[in-house]
Amino acid sequence: MTTQSAADTTVEIATGVPATWDATGFAAQTWLNVGKIKNLGEFGKQFEVISNNYLSQRGTEKRKGTWNAGQLSMEVDLNGDTGQAMCETALDTDADYSFKVALQNGDAYYVRGLVTGFRTMTGGPNDMVRGSLQVELNPIFTTTAEVAAIKDPA
Repeated sequence: MTTQSAADTTVEIATGVPATWDATGFAAQTWLNVGKIKNLGEFGKQFEVISNNYLSQRGTEKRKGTWNAGQLSMEVDLNGDTGQAMCETALDTDADYSFKVALQNGDAYYVRGLVTGFRTMTGGPNDMVRGSLQVELNPIFTTTAEVAAIKDPA
């Protein structure tokens, strides 16, 4: 991937489960755009570090433990579009939803997660009324491997 601006990045949400656990299955879902996103933050696999300290040595030994798929932390201007409305609906369920993050160069990341927060932020008189949207990502299980995101180059 070459360097690029985050401008033109979009996020979409879909209900249900993909027909297949690959980019084709995710792409076939019915997607709704989550509008007016100001900041998406970061997402991706992060490992826990297991630290071991022994009396017989001064240095700490470290190993990789389990990994966490991360989260999508979005700041949006509230506008009531269908994608934001679906996120509010998802907040009141325990179901995973599919999310698609599409970059300006056409690369897309398909992830699954739980909407765990959608809070209203008012700010000051020169601020838009915004929402803080949290999606905790779950790993996707396939028959061959566990993946946190499937990258689908367009």
